[in-house]
Amino acid sequence: MFSSPSEAFTAYLAIPERLPQNNGQQANRVIQKITDLVEHIDVFLFDAYGVLNVGSSPISGACEQITKLRAAGKMVLVVTNAATQNKPQLVEKFQRLGYDFSEQEIISSREVLMQAIDLSGSKSLGVITLDEFRLDIERPCFYPQDPEFWQAEEFLFLSGQAWNEQRQQRFVQALRAQPRTVWVGNSDLIAPLEHGVSQEPGSFTLTLPDDLYPLVRCYGKPYAPIFEEALKRIGAQRGTIPAKRIAMIGDTLHTDILGGNAQGFTSVLVTQHGFLRGLDVAEHIARSQIIPDFQLASI
Repeated sequence: MFSSPSEAFTAYLAIPERLPQNNGQQANRVIQKITDLVEHIDVFLFDAYGVLNVGSSPISGACEQITKLRAAGKMVLVVTNAATQNKPQLVEKFQRLGYDFSEQEIISSREVLMQAIDLSGSKSLGVITLDEFRLDIERPCFYPQDPEFWQAEEFLFLSGQAWNEQRQQRFVQALRAQPRTVWVGNSDLIAPLEHGVSQEPGSFTLTLPDDLYPLVRCYGKPYAPIFEEALKRIGAQRGTIPAKRIAMIGDTLHTDILGGNAQGFTSVLVTQHGFLRGLDVAEHIARSQIIPDFQLASI
């Protein structure tokens, strides 16, 4: 679908009505490191790809910065659109990267979505994911290689790696023939890897034709449900925190920064490792008019 961040950025610009309202800032300031904000922020929400890691590699110095924030008494959460892996698998992944996040400190779009779906219902579910990540739930589930998949009563889109353009064309035809809800676990269009990008579920669902988009239900950034879950966990531990004392730190203007701005959080754009790596950051901010409060090269 999209071979580069530039192509994905152009696609985002074409669908503003499918994204939260842009409550952007008027100007942003450059900082050197995330701990520069320690006096102003009580809770730090970190995106993963492009901020804590790039693909299977941790970003140099990020783990140490998380440690410093904890030492300063700050609450740290990961807020990620990762949808292929379940919570224990995500915890293990971050441990391999050198981080010590607990299950409660990781909020994934998959987790928020699975809380919204009736997992014990009788409706059949067409699940788009890799074979090794099949679901263990009560509902009858079919997968893209199963003949019954195309007759499923609802669809759950968890992994772009399990999909391709040929299946997408058939998907559009199937939805037109029989409209059904499409639950989207990851609303990103792409994710940055060490070399190139990966196609994420958003690239196949946020870009559906106008007549089919009303079937789509998104639970990841920039949409509200994942942030509502974050606020619930913040409230359970810290009580009510003013929105501006919560920071959303991410690499993507149309997910992390737009989502953070829509919630009234302080938004922090990371530019060196992720979506905007090697691109003209000021130009992309100007084109999107999604303005972070702060920006830095790396946390």
